[in-house]
Amino acid sequence: MKCSSLIIFIDLLFLLLFAGPVNSQTVHISGKVINEKNEALERVFVTIRYTGEGRIVAYTLTSESGNFELKRDLNAIHPDSLELNFSYLGYAPQTRRIPGKGQPLLIELTESKIELREVVVSPQKILQRSDTIIYVVSSFSSLEDRTIGDVLKKLPGIEVLQTGQIRYQGQYLNKFYIEGSDLLGGRYGLATNNISHRDIARVEIMENHQPIQALRDLVFSDAPAMNIILNEDAKSRWAGTVKGGAGIPELWTTEVFAMKFNPKTQTLNTYKGNNTGNESYEMNLLILPSDLTPNFNPSLSSYIHVSPSVAGDIGSSRSTFNQTNNLTSNNLIKIKKDFDLIAELTGSFDRRESEYLSQTIYFLGNEQVSIEDKTEDANNLKKAFTGAIRLKSNQKRYYLNNRFDFSYDRNDPSIHTIGTYPNNQKARIENRKVSNDFDILRRTGNNYFTFRSNNEYSSKPQFLEVAKNGQPPVRENIGLSSIYSNNSFDYSIKIGKFRIQNKTGLLYQHRQIENERNEQTNSLNTDKLRLDFTSGINFDLNDFRIALSGVLYYQSLSLEKQKHHFWGVNPHFSVNWTMTSRLTTSANISYSKVLPDESLFYHGNIMNSYRSLTAGYIDFSTGKSANFSAKIAYKDVIKILFADLGVSFSKRRHPKIPGQDFIDDYILSYYDTGNMTTEMLSVSGSLSKGIEFIRGVAIFSPLFIRSKSGISRNGITIPYSSDSYIFRYRINSQLIKNCDVTYDVSYRHNKNRMESDRQYFSSTRLSESIKVTYSPIKILQMGYTLEHYCNELTSNNYKNFILSDFFVSYLAGTFSLTQSNRWEFACLVKNIFNESYYSYFIENELTSFYRSYTIRPRNVLISATYRF
Repeated sequence: MKCSSLIIFIDLLFLLLFAGPVNSQTVHISGKVINEKNEALERVFVTIRYTGEGRIVAYTLTSESGNFELKRDLNAIHPDSLELNFSYLGYAPQTRRIPGKGQPLLIELTESKIELREVVVSPQKILQRSDTIIYVVSSFSSLEDRTIGDVLKKLPGIEVLQTGQIRYQGQYLNKFYIEGSDLLGGRYGLATNNISHRDIARVEIMENHQPIQALRDLVFSDAPAMNIILNEDAKSRWAGTVKGGAGIPELWTTEVFAMKFNPKTQTLNTYKGNNTGNESYEMNLLILPSDLTPNFNPSLSSYIHVSPSVAGDIGSSRSTFNQTNNLTSNNLIKIKKDFDLIAELTGSFDRRESEYLSQTIYFLGNEQVSIEDKTEDANNLKKAFTGAIRLKSNQKRYYLNNRFDFSYDRNDPSIHTIGTYPNNQKARIENRKVSNDFDILRRTGNNYFTFRSNNEYSSKPQFLEVAKNGQPPVRENIGLSSIYSNNSFDYSIKIGKFRIQNKTGLLYQHRQIENERNEQTNSLNTDKLRLDFTSGINFDLNDFRIALSGVLYYQSLSLEKQKHHFWGVNPHFSVNWTMTSRLTTSANISYSKVLPDESLFYHGNIMNSYRSLTAGYIDFSTGKSANFSAKIAYKDVIKILFADLGVSFSKRRHPKIPGQDFIDDYILSYYDTGNMTTEMLSVSGSLSKGIEFIRGVAIFSPLFIRSKSGISRNGITIPYSSDSYIFRYRINSQLIKNCDVTYDVSYRHNKNRMESDRQYFSSTRLSESIKVTYSPIKILQMGYTLEHYCNELTSNNYKNFILSDFFVSYLAGTFSLTQSNRWEFACLVKNIFNESYYSYFIENELTSFYRSYTIRPRNVLISATYRF
């Protein structure tokens, strides 16, 4: 018997042994709804409900001709316990018994007059249609908002991270659409940070979104997607903004954003340049560009670690001195329905400078090593260029996606440091890549097959030069390249409520590294071959979805006439339960073998920076990893209440122990053969509630992380644990007319403990800000922001920092929250109190860091913006 036939036989045997009897009955109801004048009624709400409870089992809306059709498989539910309900505004509701098989129904609704007292009718802020949550943007926007990204931060259930990533009820988006099209391929920051909220009608969250149409009723996805719906007057025309500004000391900014969405074409283009410190995160934010995510990441490691430090808490616009230019262009052509051609181009030139003072303390049990640095001149010049062409056909029975992309970027950091070890560092890190991803899927009935091919060539040459006082310079050259090919074939069959899926994959990667320091050269070639066979079974029963799968793999690693073989099985189990339309739960359990990391394979030592060396580690021992996660989510759209709570736990057994030796001027990092167990527990949640009496939204997000690990320093193994408590709270209010108030607070407490002597070290950081925007008259806006930071610099020694900004803007023409065509003239004053530095203290893996940054002095920027 062939291997594939044997697997199918085993799957069928599993199905027969464990499936058990399923009592299933299909209810099929169709008909037409009319009024007393025999006129068809459109969008009548037709539901199947539990008798007397009101809980909905299935629903639909009548079409333009008044017709409707409902199909539902009922398992262990007797039709006598259900009823058919018809409701329509202005008509008396009507209830019927579930009919038997027969002719279509003809339902006549009668008008019903409702006597109402005088009321004020306002549109609902949030709507729910099936598994789609609809936010009406105008109901959440306020005076201070400029882009749709500003409004997203106020939407209940949605969280916008500092990186620009978006989560809905604790889960990251798997797709971001504009008018239903995937124009940006994952770089959705280009939309959220540029499109005016006045051009957006609504934001849609599609829960449990399956991006491939052919799989939507076959393969379950618990990830959400976001769809942006434009206002009608923003379609089929050029819309965007042009902004220019200048200020003191010697400030300038220029921005151009233009988009046009036609039925057949879409285009979105940006240019941003400034020396005000503002960063364009959206260029580098690439999230899940592919619908079929690859299992392996072939990216090459960076061994040179030279980069100017930035104060993340207060933002780059306060702690860096820059000159930035970024250009992007995304274009889509609809060849035919559900068949798109997409082209992407990005380019950037970024020079950044910063000054900071640092102290680093390494704990060695009863001893410690302290290093003080004062960076007088740190800068980084980055150039990047990327391009991609995508051809995508996403149809109900067929899916095709081919993406060809190329990229080049180069970083040239340079740092001059005085202190414990005075030195000059300069580095160069390049990254070149050409790749092609090809996916094709074909569905026949309830079965489908998929072929996927990922091929990539990449190289990452790296250079470092370190000159210490009175010593000749030391130079490190690293040549790193990779050829990668990953191909897989996937097929799935459905038998009743069960779906059996089998996947075969073949991966090959050739990796070459050559490191040279002071004319001493080491080189190593590694070839990896991996064969995977994945078999899984999925069971759907009404509101339960259960999946069990296992990956049987074989992998070989070849280097220097040696060949090592690995094989094993990695199982995975998941369950999703939609308890009610408001409450859902899920859980996942997985186990896998930890294979050797080829990025550690090289000879000799690599100099990472002026202070650190890393030793190559060629070892073929394997470890083990077990993971568990669970989540519960609740939403009540009518009460504008969203809540979620998640817990995850992972445990790893490593075949190596990380170590550090302090030798003269250097810290040598290495791995020793041995066993070490690491654990991580995290508990996270979010609660967001619309509060009507303050006309606002409150959002609370707690997070707890506990980790246990160990490290060897100077030959002594030190087990340690770390606890992190993070709380974030945000409230937005429009309690006073023409006045918006937003209050943010973030609290973080870290605690690190050495298990040997129970000695512990902790640090606390608190930040809060309040922003008030007031419009005394319709064409004038004023705003004031006050930021307070309280950081623990040493034990029980806290330092407070106060930063504040003020802006005033004049809006030419009549102001309206929905108006998109207007001029805006603004004046922004930052760091009003002219603070000169910002400091904080953090700990990580038995290492403490003190940082003090020079920040931008008081500055003034005058700008003009035209929205068209």
